Amino acid sequence: MRGQPSRILVIIPSPVFGGAEAQTLQVARGLIAMGAEVAVAAEPAVLAAAGPALGGAHRLPAALRPPDKMPRDAAMDWQRAALAAPLAALRPEAALLCCPLPTEGFGALQALTAARIPALAVAHLVRLGWELAEAEHAALPRLRADWIAVSEVSARRLEALFGWPPFRVASVPNGIPPWPPAAPDRPALGLPEGVPLLAQVGRLDIRKGAQLAPAIGARLRPGQVVLAGDGPLRARLTGASNVLTLGPRHDIPALLASVDAFLLASEHEGCPLSVLEAARAGCPILATRAALEAWPEAEAMARIILREPDHIAAAFAEAMADEEGTARRVAHARAVAAAWDEAAMIRRTAVLLAATCA
Repeated sequence: MRGQPSRILVIIPSPVFGGAEAQTLQVARGLIAMGAEVAVAAEPAVLAAAGPALGGAHRLPAALRPPDKMPRDAAMDWQRAALAAPLAALRPEAALLCCPLPTEGFGALQALTAARIPALAVAHLVRLGWELAEAEHAALPRLRADWIAVSEVSARRLEALFGWPPFRVASVPNGIPPWPPAAPDRPALGLPEGVPLLAQVGRLDIRKGAQLAPAIGARLRPGQVVLAGDGPLRARLTGASNVLTLGPRHDIPALLASVDAFLLASEHEGCPLSVLEAARAGCPILATRAALEAWPEAEAMARIILREPDHIAAAFAEAMADEEGTARRVAHARAVAAAWDEAAMIRRTAVLLAATCA
């Protein structure tokens, strides 16, 4: 692509590998296919969990995640210092920064600004009512970066958070590749036969409602809740009655084709890839309205749930019994997923990265 930088540093400051990180590596693989040399700087555990999703990118292990409860100014200093070695190793012409939360990469942006490296930051989740810490507010005017967001809702909220005028932040919706249909195969996936399965894919934390799994499982008897992913609640949930924890998986299409419904009980989201993956797999979707805020016609593609175990269990039973209504929602969700295209996402991000360099 004309004007495309040839050496790109992708920075992932997350503690675990989840949807935002997976989306970032989708773009990284696309940039490699366009001829760029790409290196990914991330925590060693994140690089290990990413596995084949890294494609042909170089691995640059870096302790980008500050210790918990470190003051914000010290945390930014920590991250800025941690990025010094990757910057020296690659000497990139541009950087792409994954921001699962808007300020998670401020230290990295300080380092990139000081090194005069053009940076494009990608915002995923921007919560309502968010406020910048004093240190973040002071740092923001000195950061040199362009920003994009994974949905229109996230873009507008980011502008409000940073005090910017409307439409300064571009929206580049997430997309997934046009996989061939996966065949259901519970035995190969280690899933039990003969029982209804409700699956959640992604980070196992309170924000996504993973803590509800044991209570939901207790109400699904003889069904089970299947959790695919990693996060702070994984150890607590492993071994819970009627809950099967699989850990991080790279066979999500086959998993979603093998379960009876997909659950996303998030209190807030950006544009979760897992929703598109479930839609593409033809898996009925149960989700909170907040989890589907990137899609205007949420009710047409999913059953809207509350973050309450009884309500979720009842919605699952209804989805299993209402074959006509469930089929209608599945068909609509499939059409939505087909329109949210990975190739378009990669091209648009590449164009904006080239514009940042120019």
